[in-house]
Amino acid sequence: MTAPRNSSPIVGRGGVRLVALDLLVGVLALPIAALAREFLGALNSPLGAPGGGFREIERIALWAVAILSVLLWPLALRAVDPGYPSSRLPARRIFIAALIWLFACSGAIYLLDKSLASRALVLFAAIIISGAAFFVRRVGTREAETSSPPHVALPQLGVEAEQALSRGEPISISLERLERALPRPTIILEGGRIWIYPSVLSPTERLTKRVLDVLLAVILIGVLSPVIAITALLVLVKDGRPIVYSDERAGLFGRPFRVRKFRTMRSGAEQQRAELWAQSSTEGPAFKLANDPRVTRLGGVLRRFSLDELPQLFDVVAGRMSLVGPRPAGLDELARYEDRHRLRLTVRPGVTGLWQVRRRLDDNFEQRMSDDLEYIQRWSIVFDLIIVLRTIRVVLAGRGV
Repeated sequence: MTAPRNSSPIVGRGGVRLVALDLLVGVLALPIAALAREFLGALNSPLGAPGGGFREIERIALWAVAILSVLLWPLALRAVDPGYPSSRLPARRIFIAALIWLFACSGAIYLLDKSLASRALVLFAAIIISGAAFFVRRVGTREAETSSPPHVALPQLGVEAEQALSRGEPISISLERLERALPRPTIILEGGRIWIYPSVLSPTERLTKRVLDVLLAVILIGVLSPVIAITALLVLVKDGRPIVYSDERAGLFGRPFRVRKFRTMRSGAEQQRAELWAQSSTEGPAFKLANDPRVTRLGGVLRRFSLDELPQLFDVVAGRMSLVGPRPAGLDELARYEDRHRLRLTVRPGVTGLWQVRRRLDDNFEQRMSDDLEYIQRWSIVFDLIIVLRTIRVVLAGRGV
């Protein structure tokens, strides 16, 4: 049975897109309102900006509050939307969010620049921001509404609980079982229903992680560009073409993507993978050979210092991978997964991760799974930065395989 069409939280790619659009709307509303007021002022409209050389668009306070609005507008939406970001948000909630935003921006502008404290300016901006919110949710959430999650009715609560409700007494429903079973559950009460997302970062968290990924990956590519060039040249001279090896792996939610590495094996090694599965040194649905006969002499050195994984920084910039996350699984490994193993696929695969810096050579897949779920549960920007710093130490120690 499918859920009826109404407002529902969006957690996937559509949710990230919606949050990004809200951030953009937040920062542009005041500057667009200031330009609109100047246009009306040129037409001598009473709602136009004051003349006499006073240009609102040039005031530092306007741009300072516009930057602050990057946070104020999503926070105002979240105040009226428990499942933010949701599709089909009612008009009255958007108007209430715009009103909250209006008061917050008015106060900030008044504190920074009293000469800019025009009710018309912020009112114009509130109209723009609420109209943009309607448009974004009408156009940007169509993809999210094409499919609905399974919908189940609330089961019987038991005789004691049902009798207490019939007497007008409150009851408490425990969700501890779900919280124990899932590493990072998101539980939202919205529209008369409880939405349970098993193990995902919220759209705001995913967007924050994505921005951090791009910034750090671009910095690392710039700093390590000589190392990348020298490594590519060594592979070309020592082992010949192709320099970069490309393989299809399981990405976010198991979607296939092509991961790139400097080639460390002899040509045709991938065709031998199926034959060597029985010799895998990892317990569980993961393939790893302790002394892989397909690895070249140069490849062994590159793997030891993780230099073969440098091309994955470009995969991070392209959005196929994250800088930190579970290692990408092969599609043949994914076919051997149990349902519970797929929880590690609810975040983008990473160039490095908690398992790599904590154990690295551990050949127990269940331990790797445990580390991946712990990472999802504990995720924060600071935690990602700690893992990146620990990765540098591990790489310099030459503990790779």
